[in-house]
Amino acid sequence: MQSSVFLLLCFINSASFTSASSPRLIFANRRDIRILRPTKDGKGNETVIVRGLEDAIALDFDYKQKIVFWTDVSEEKIKSTVLGSGNISNVVSVGLRRPEGLAVDWTSQKIYWTDSGIETNRIEVANYDGKHRKVLFWQNLDQPRAIAVDPRSG
Repeated sequence: MQSSVFLLLCFINSASFTSASSPRLIFANRRDIRILRPTKDGKGNETVIVRGLEDAIALDFDYKQKIVFWTDVSEEKIKSTVLGSGNISNVVSVGLRRPEGLAVDWTSQKIYWTDSGIETNRIEVANYDGKHRKVLFWQNLDQPRAIAVDPRSG
């Protein structure tokens, strides 16, 4: 029996993000990345933005540049797409084992991720293009899974 794990990321309008559009949820169901626009009847309108993924686990979004980043644990990669472009880029494609957590710092244009592989167990950072990659923490970590950043606090 195969089960699906849904990961949700909610974007709420705030003072720094003003938009005429309605609030949206972006989520991965392992095989696709979708946008859900809530409706008054509670059903919502769902749109697939990326199809045919192997095992998308974590995702985050840069709302100014409209870039979605996600981790794929089967492919052992971090990928991205600009909404509406249809193009998928490999951001980090070497040296990963189980990239299960991901966070975007849109103020510095950096991505942070966890890698919970047996031989990796670390937290790393890189620019949006995957360059200037650096291991931040690697000692005394036991399978780090989730990560969050607070870009406004630095």
